[in-house]
Amino acid sequence: MPGIRTTLILFFLLFIAPLGGSAQQPDLIDRFDITAGTAVSSDDHPPFWMWANRDGIIPDDSGTTSFTRLQLGKEADDYKRFDWTYGLDVTARTAGDSDVLFTDAYVGFKFSDLHLTLGRKSEFFGLADSLLTVGPEAYSRNAPPIPKIALSTNGFVDVADWLGVNAYFAHGWLGSEQYLPDAYLHEKFLYLKLGSTVPDEGINFLAGIHHLAEWGGEGQPSGFKDFLRILVGKSGDESATESDQINALGNHLGSIEYALQFKGYSRDWYLYIQTLFEDGSGLRFWYPADYLAGLSLINKEPSDHFRRLNVEYIDTRSGGKTPTEPDNYFTNGTYGGWVHEGWGIGHPFIRFISLANNGYSPLNRITGANASLMLQYGEMLNPLLRVAWVRNSGSFSAPLEGEEQTYLVSLDVTNTMYLKDGWSFSQQLSLDTGSGSELNPGMLLRVTKSLL
Repeated sequence: MPGIRTTLILFFLLFIAPLGGSAQQPDLIDRFDITAGTAVSSDDHPPFWMWANRDGIIPDDSGTTSFTRLQLGKEADDYKRFDWTYGLDVTARTAGDSDVLFTDAYVGFKFSDLHLTLGRKSEFFGLADSLLTVGPEAYSRNAPPIPKIALSTNGFVDVADWLGVNAYFAHGWLGSEQYLPDAYLHEKFLYLKLGSTVPDEGINFLAGIHHLAEWGGEGQPSGFKDFLRILVGKSGDESATESDQINALGNHLGSIEYALQFKGYSRDWYLYIQTLFEDGSGLRFWYPADYLAGLSLINKEPSDHFRRLNVEYIDTRSGGKTPTEPDNYFTNGTYGGWVHEGWGIGHPFIRFISLANNGYSPLNRITGANASLMLQYGEMLNPLLRVAWVRNSGSFSAPLEGEEQTYLVSLDVTNTMYLKDGWSFSQQLSLDTGSGSELNPGMLLRVTKSLL
């Protein structure tokens, strides 16, 4: 099999060859990890927790996958005014659309509090629990990263004693594997953080907006003047489709987000809510229409076995409560589904039905809840316990009501053992069940060697 041969060759070259000289250039390398793993399940589709939010690394349509993964990179030094950064994260695997998958392949430059990044990079966006959330709603880590040029602040930057700013502006390429080939991605966000800058006391209020737009592509307006229309959500000129001349040019969507953080010396509480928008109607943000709400408890006591707890609830059934026509989330007549390389870009609970010509139809009317508990008992026992429940109410074009609705329950236990000399061993056991389906157990085993 070509996939197995590719995996064995990459494993040999990247695992054996660097052992003799991996630490010769410590200033150029901050991270050098190599992982080998296998995922198996009783069904052709592995359980939810095995594939969700993994940047598309574990295929969701294969019962068995073996892989070898290299992660190599350098972070920018926060104490330097000017520095550079890079990342390479490549996986060779025996299943999926490609034998070799690049998750990270980027280079970046730092000047003071500004970062310029070029290439593919796995990123987390939004006011949610970055470790345990299943979201965020509009842009999660579910799909393979989109190639971009991005200018951003270095996270939240304090501009006053009581105000921090986190800003991001990017231009991306969605590629040829789309319903409309070679479309562009416009992305920007602005988040504000008000309140105490002390890490272990006080309260912070956070709020912001994350705006995304698909535009350009084969046969569509793609000039600089069209980019300016995308930037502000303006309608298209006579070269655009009739719909884009009436509404905004391109496919616009995003989220409006709020959070409260209560900080203490022994623990933090973090409460957040996100509301979706698909067009201007969703920007009526004085009430939560279709929303994700979450609560996290973060324990700071090093000796405590309880480390972190997160619970979330999501509801996308209302369609923005528009008086005439509901917002049909994650789909567009010109650009198709909100999908990259076959994976949903938004919340993983919202699945897509595959159509012809790289078309995808979202099952975008769902309710769901999930809970995660992170524990720590030493080097050998560090379990992460997770449960998810999702009710599928169909789509806005084909809704399901009453007994037609289906549900999924997914359970997961993941343990990581930290061994000697930079070795670690991760074991993941997952189980899916639901209406009209048999039990689907799965297992994912990973061995990692950190060379730095």
